[in-house]
Amino acid sequence: MYSRQPAFIMTDRSIYRYSFGVLMVFMIVVSGSHAYKAKVTTRFGQVQGLLSRSTRGRLVAHYLGIPFAQPPVDDLRFRSPRPWIRNWTETFLATEYAPVCVQVTEQGHFIGEEDCLYLNVYVPLISEENGDGYEEKRALPVMVYVHGGMYATNGGNNRQVPPEYMMDQDVIVVSIQYRLNILGFFATATKHNPGNNGLKDIVMALRWVQENIRCFNGDPNIVTLWGHSAGASAVHLLAITNKTEGLFNRYIVQSGVATSPTALLPAHWIRIYSLVSATLVGCLPESEEEYTTTARPNVTREQEWYDEAELSEEEEEEMMRCLRKLDVESFRNTMDYHIVRWSGHCCIFAPTIEEESDDAIVTVHPLTAIKQRLFRDIPAIIGVTKDEGLMKSIAILTNPSVEDKILNNFEMYLLYLLEYRAMSNDTLDALTNFYFDGNVTLSTLRRNITEIVGDALIVWPTYETLKYQSNVMNSSTYLYVFSYEGTFSATFAFTEGVPRHFGVSHVDDLNYLLPIFNKEFEDYMLHNTENDITMINIMTEMWASFATKGVPEAWRVTPWPDYKESQKFLQIGVGKLPEIAIESEFFPERMAFWEELSANLTYDPAYDLYLPLEQRTIEDDEDVASSGASLRYDEIMISSPTFHLLFTYFLSILERNC
Repeated sequence: MYSRQPAFIMTDRSIYRYSFGVLMVFMIVVSGSHAYKAKVTTRFGQVQGLLSRSTRGRLVAHYLGIPFAQPPVDDLRFRSPRPWIRNWTETFLATEYAPVCVQVTEQGHFIGEEDCLYLNVYVPLISEENGDGYEEKRALPVMVYVHGGMYATNGGNNRQVPPEYMMDQDVIVVSIQYRLNILGFFATATKHNPGNNGLKDIVMALRWVQENIRCFNGDPNIVTLWGHSAGASAVHLLAITNKTEGLFNRYIVQSGVATSPTALLPAHWIRIYSLVSATLVGCLPESEEEYTTTARPNVTREQEWYDEAELSEEEEEEMMRCLRKLDVESFRNTMDYHIVRWSGHCCIFAPTIEEESDDAIVTVHPLTAIKQRLFRDIPAIIGVTKDEGLMKSIAILTNPSVEDKILNNFEMYLLYLLEYRAMSNDTLDALTNFYFDGNVTLSTLRRNITEIVGDALIVWPTYETLKYQSNVMNSSTYLYVFSYEGTFSATFAFTEGVPRHFGVSHVDDLNYLLPIFNKEFEDYMLHNTENDITMINIMTEMWASFATKGVPEAWRVTPWPDYKESQKFLQIGVGKLPEIAIESEFFPERMAFWEELSANLTYDPAYDLYLPLEQRTIEDDEDVASSGASLRYDEIMISSPTFHLLFTYFLSILERNC
């Protein structure tokens, strides 16, 4: 088990932790004969950090691996987080990153530790005259960053949340970690196991910020919650619940909202996944279904059995006691099984709606909360990239050999691409007619596959959410479309060592705030151009301005209009130029299509285009099961952690015979 006692830190480091400790050696900064100290005093004792320089040379204090909750291990596994309460008898050495939460890496390795609820605090030192503490008159605004990764991967370390660019602004950045996959989102749809523990970890981190950030020269009254992709969806879920009142007062969501198909899953799905997992590890009697990572599951039989399985309180308690006694390695098989079981779908364990309770986070569907004005009315930045769908379509565009397979079984692959478990014929016809001119050919597939994926997963949910939200809120909301094609792109992960652009992909905007691709693709020997640097300056200034005063502004940049007042948005970048434009047409034809499609749906409005269980037929389930190709986990080879495994799951399916 991972320990944070100071004596332990100096003698016993995990391999993962040590690798990032080595990475930070260069951060000791000496000016003349005096070494500046990064030391603060908190309610738990003194904390010693590290020093580095920002991109422009500003001195920055890094406080790494600070615990904000008790380790969620043993009896605390699958429970809501408990606050950190232990004092340190010695100076706490916040000089190394904590292990990431348990996850499967891009190489298929099982890494991380359960004891992972730690955060990192990055503080720009406005005045270098006082290296022993902070005497600045003005406390700094705080930006708390929530990483993405399908609620299953990534963490808060320097490779995934590099702070260098933001440290040139007068803001503190806090990167946090939260439990992932089954350990973060196990739920049985009962009051005993309502789920959403990963979200509750984020809330606990926000409480830590409120109670401790003053020690780091931060202002707890000016906190912006910020996330990307799944992290953005989590941020939005937390922003539209009154349960987070007082924890943050602004938010930024990039490429993800609470109404995205992967942001929130039905409680009965999470229940099925959880009970199957309990069966796999021997904590629940088996159904008639055979659970292996190579056999194709019988979808209908599995869902019927677990939907009908009513556990008594005693049985559920016994199941949980069993699950809490297991070694964490036991859950590797459950992760393998669900990857195979739902091959092609990105999120298996994710947030869900839970019953009302003292620590419940999501108790109503996001659209219901927005339409009924049950959400927090606070300023927001919401945005997408021009070609969001590249996060999945790139696997097709860079592999011509799989195109015939898609054309021959388009309906099945479209389900995977759009993250739907089932789809009516009417919906399929409407999508085919609009995006592929009524006939899916090689030409129309290549031309429009990126648009349909991006619209379904991110662009339409963003627009729909903003449409309803801006009609009922008083606070300002700022919408953007990122269209700048800079030096680096997420698509490089699929171009076999040769940097090729296919558009402005999912994640590309984040690189001008957090230089993730500069680090990930450093072997390419590429460097930021003058245009890239201009875009970095624009983005970081606007994000920091919003965090400071609720209005995103940058030097010599056209004022960003409030979408609520003007129905206008900011186009950030035009091709390879870092130009800014005010626009009023947000993909008008495509959004009009989705508006009409959604209005004509007769399915459960809580999960657009998903067939609710009670409306599904045996034929529906058997079609999905029989069309999906099974795969062994050891055949999965992930190309890029930034793309969260999405591409490879899908690509692995495409490359096998159906």
